[in-house]
Amino acid sequence: MSPHLSDDQLLDRLYGIAADSHLQDCVQCAGRFRELERRRTELVEPTAVSPEFLATQRRKIYSRLDETPRMGLRWAPALAAAFVLAVGLLVYRSPATAPVPVPKADTGDAQLFSEVYSMEQSTEPRGAAPIHALFEENQ
Repeated sequence: MSPHLSDDQLLDRLYGIAADSHLQDCVQCAGRFRELERRRTELVEPTAVSPEFLATQRRKIYSRLDETPRMGLRWAPALAAAFVLAVGLLVYRSPATAPVPVPKADTGDAQLFSEVYSMEQSTEPRGAAPIHALFEENQ
């Protein structure tokens, strides 16, 4: 006796893709196959809808078409434009976006070259000096 059919194999037989004699020999697989056929016919058959239900649904749609639109939706574009304008003004006047003034160069070329040379010759970066100061204050 061959093993029972899987769900995929039963679906293949339900839609006529495969056929064999296993369904005639196996009672359990034949029962599962009949259940699949029953469920398929339930889904394929149209459900009956009463004319009263359809008429009630139609009346509700017509009554909603006769209603006036809500007032809040009419003002939505104006409120959105005001919001965008307010955010734009806040961003425009924000100090973070203000242009940074360029410092004037008071130093000459000789001083610049000497600072660059001292930075190049130093084994420790200039940014480490404040950290050393923190440790010196605590001692």
